[in-house]
This record gives sequence, C-alpha cells and structure tokens, in this order.
Amino acid sequence: MRFIKPTVLRPYLELPKIVVQPIQAREGTPSVDVGKVAELVGNGVDFRDLICIRSREHWEQVVGNLPQDVDAVMLVSSPCYPTEIWNEAPEPLVRRGLPILFWPLVQHDEPDFWKWSCADLLRALDCKVHLIESNHEGCILLRAMAVRKFLARSRMVVFGKQNFPWNAFSGAKGIEKSIGLRLVVKSLEDFRKAGKAHSDEELLAYWNERQGRYVDNIPQRPELLTALRTWFGIRDILDAEHAIGFGVNCYGDLIIEGGRDMPCLAQCLAREEGFIAACDGDFCAMTNMAMAAWLLDAPCMMSNLYPLHYVGALTEHFGDRLAADGKYASMEGNLARLAHCGYVGVVSPEMVPGGKARLTDWGGTYELKRDGRGVGVDSDLAPNTEFTGIELHFNGNDLLIVHGEILESTRHAGMPHCESSALLRLDDLEYFIRHVSREHIVITYGDHRRDFQLLAEVLGLNVQ
Repeated sequence: MRFIKPTVLRPYLELPKIVVQPIQAREGTPSVDVGKVAELVGNGVDFRDLICIRSREHWEQVVGNLPQDVDAVMLVSSPCYPTEIWNEAPEPLVRRGLPILFWPLVQHDEPDFWKWSCADLLRALDCKVHLIESNHEGCILLRAMAVRKFLARSRMVVFGKQNFPWNAFSGAKGIEKSIGLRLVVKSLEDFRKAGKAHSDEELLAYWNERQGRYVDNIPQRPELLTALRTWFGIRDILDAEHAIGFGVNCYGDLIIEGGRDMPCLAQCLAREEGFIAACDGDFCAMTNMAMAAWLLDAPCMMSNLYPLHYVGALTEHFGDRLAADGKYASMEGNLARLAHCGYVGVVSPEMVPGGKARLTDWGGTYELKRDGRGVGVDSDLAPNTEFTGIELHFNGNDLLIVHGEILESTRHAGMPHCESSALLRLDDLEYFIRHVSREHIVITYGDHRRDFQLLAEVLGLNVQ
C-alpha cells in the first residue's frame, strides 16, 4: 500500500476512472474477451458495452459519434486476420484522435502478432497506438492514462522564497505545459499562521492515533507540537487549494532565517493521508513523487544522490568522502549515496525495515550546525533491495529512469551533520550523470522501468 488509507479519501486525491469503448471489427467470436479484461483491470476502468460493426457506414458512424468522455478505443478482431474495418477505413480513427488499444490474447498473456502491421499503419497516420505486450502491462497502461488525467487537473503548493533552481515562477512552465500540473506559491508565514488555529489538545489527539508508526527520540518535547502544528497548517492550505502535495524551501528560506519548524514529520503525515511531499520545495521531485505514487500505488522517497567518485565535492560538503566499505570495492564506479539533512532522507514507515520511522532532532549540515531543535526523520532503507529512480527534467519533456540496488544504510560515526546515508549501486552511474537534471532523485522499491516507460509513453515524454 502507498499510504495508510484514510477513512474518507479527499476526492481530489483519487484517480479518475478511464472510459474504454471496445469495438469489434465484425460479427463473430471476438479475439479478446472484453469481460475478462475488465475483471483483470478492476474498478478503475469503465468498459462500455462492446459494439460490433455491421458495415463501413456503421463503423464511420460509431467512431465519429463516440461520446466525449471516452478515453480510448479497444479494437477487437473476429477472426484474427489483418482484413479489418480499421485497415479498410482508418480515417475515422485519425479524425477522432483517441488512443487505440490492441489488448493481448488474454488466455495466453501474449500480444496478438496479427496486429503488428495495422498498428504500424495507424501510427504512420499519426494515431496513438498501444500494442500491449501482456495483461499486466495493459493494467499499468490504463492506470497511466488515469494518472495523466489526474495530473492534468491537479495542483501542488510550494512554500518559501523561490531562490533554488527549482524556481516555480520561472521554472515550472515546462511541466505545466507538458502534463498540466500547476503550482501555487505560498510564504512560510501562511502555514505558520494557519497552524496557530489548532490547539495543543487537538494536535496530541491526532498524534496519539499515529505514534505507533514512529520511534520517538525527539530530545525536546515542545518540538513535537511545533512539527504537528506545521503539518496542520500545511494541510489546511492543501485543503483550501485542493492540492495533492507540498514542498517547503528549507535551506533557501526557513533554516537560514533561523526557523526550525521544518516539515520532515509533516511529509510522513501527509503521505499517510494520501498526499505527496518532497524536500526543499523542488516541484520537479514533487511531480516525480506524484507520478510514482499514483502510478504504482507504492511508497516512494526523495533525497540527494552523491556519486562517490566525486571525492573533492563530497569532502567539502561533508568533511568526509563517505567512502564505501572495502567489500564494495568492485562496484566503486557505480556507487552513490543518498543523504539529506543529516540522514538518508525523509523515509516513511512503509519503506523502513520493521515498519517504523525513527524521529529525532533535525540533523543539520556541515555548514549549518544542528542545535537539538526541530524534528527530523532518521530511518534506514531496506538493504539488498532493487530500486527504480526517476527524474523529470525542468523542460517537462525528458524523463530519466535509472535502476540499481540499495546495498545498505550506513551509520557515520562522529558526523552529527550526517549520521546516516544509504549506499546505492546504479546499473550505470555515468549514464545517470550524463543525463541528470539535478541532485534530487525519487526512488521506489522494485524494478519499475517498464512501468515508467509506459507512463512516459502516455504522457508524451522522452525516456532517457
């Protein structure tokens, strides 16, 4: 599960249904049982009644008069030979412009190779054609279509000054133009003011329901109330904006101005309620998290990725090169670390071995020393675990997909500004560096390269 499912999920956090119109080329036994496909896909897709074509005129009438709420057409043969009505008269499909699905043979879970040629013909006529490889791939594809509709109608909130490269005023235009996701910029004082409306009793009652998911090592007890009030203030604004997630510019605004009401715990609590949340107000990372969370319905996290062969840069930033143990020497060229704010990053309980996130004080940096205030999240990632990472570029057109393994979460003795980091092996670190957008990467457990490729195909993104 991606989140602890709330009793009532906010409507603007739910994926919309996808409407598919199956059309059979002629009377006879269909090559694909649409009813079985509907059972495989589940409740997220509305399959309209199968229409069986009686003539060319009927074909042109059916396709030309499809309702506006139809998201895709599924073309079904009878029998499985390439002498179908869409080959004789593809023009109605071209004019209608809807995505075209050729579902695999359900009982064999393999593509219908009779559709190779007609798929290529229709693509040559600028139709969007999906020749689906397997039942699982078809389910992911339809979910990707739902994600596309979802993102196009959604918005996110970033708090703080826009002084990082992920400047929402100037840098968000590419993503908004590409996938439609919009950003709202608020000040830090907005969530601080909203949070003051909530009493300590209300905050503690909320915490009592959730604290079993956390190991509490917060040294100063008033900091917990501050962290909870931060979340309540942010949540009020998310609800007012009908926004799906948030980010706060900590290092470019909040922390350097002396604030310690950073939203680390708020990120975890937001994810529990169905939102996404990322560090530093990085709207690209926030978009990546939205793509991953709603496509896979699985937990994800973000952090800074540091290639270990950048010895000078790491030493200057951490006061130590963060070298890997000798047993990983053979992997050195593809090793990197995840680290952010003194720890691995904000890791939600769902991604922590044992299922509980560890809370402590904010970890600081080499330059900005920790002072015992704030609430940070110091949790490990699952060791020896496959992962997939993504980065959507600022242009909103290029999606970098990487794959590798989480080797371990490392404890760094004598480094209060970097108590822990995660050691990663990437399949091809140099490829990542050549195509990188920024240091922030979003990762999820498992091999989801093909899933993200399908999402990119639906969104019209270039895969790197």
